[in-house]
Amino acid sequence: MKEVLLFFLLSVNIFCYAQNGSLSKDKIYIATDIMPQFPGGEQVMYKFIKERQIYPQSAIKANVEGRVIARFTVRADGSITNVHIIRGIHPDCDSLVVDIIKAMPRWEWGKDVENIKDTYFTLPVVFRMPIEGITDGERILLTADQMPSYPGGEQAMFKFLRDNLKWTEDGTSFQGRVIVRFIVTKQGKIVKPTVVRGLTNTSDKEALRVVSMMPDWIPGKYNKENVNVYYTIPIVFKLSH
Repeated sequence: MKEVLLFFLLSVNIFCYAQNGSLSKDKIYIATDIMPQFPGGEQVMYKFIKERQIYPQSAIKANVEGRVIARFTVRADGSITNVHIIRGIHPDCDSLVVDIIKAMPRWEWGKDVENIKDTYFTLPVVFRMPIEGITDGERILLTADQMPSYPGGEQAMFKFLRDNLKWTEDGTSFQGRVIVRFIVTKQGKIVKPTVVRGLTNTSDKEALRVVSMMPDWIPGKYNKENVNVYYTIPIVFKLSH
């Protein structure tokens, strides 16, 4: 077995190893000299993962951190299949890693590579508890004893989003989720909304517009006092039939 180790200095380590396996009735191999790669190379892949690695609130509350190890197959045409977790740390972290890998574009092989075969890769993704933020001199918490809430609850919030989202007729066609992160201040105001996982320029701008329209929330509390808290929500764009 020949092992190749690729190391990223920040939060993600990637490694792969040679192994025979099976997918349907085909053999899966690892090329020992030339490996397929994420389009643009290692640093671009790291950026792709980092942009989508949003620490789940449930894992923060459970104080969970560590390394999720996933395995997947890069097919001869560069597509990714057979993604599964071989060591997890938390259901929501594990699910996030699978989603990130499935969202990857087709990988690339060198132009001089011959007899390309389906290839196993093993990918560890490291989750480290994020550090609380400070903005405008105010402490921003990642979690609180009582998290902020939309007036009327979660169902009321999603109804507000559905009622106010507008599908801009600009010739584009898209469906999916935009993930928006914002701060709920100790006064319940929504400030500094940011797209942390986008879909298209049009959908991203629309998601930010609607979030900025939200009424005041019920503030989060820590030690029985109102606090500023980060909050992340998915905004779904889906064609109705």
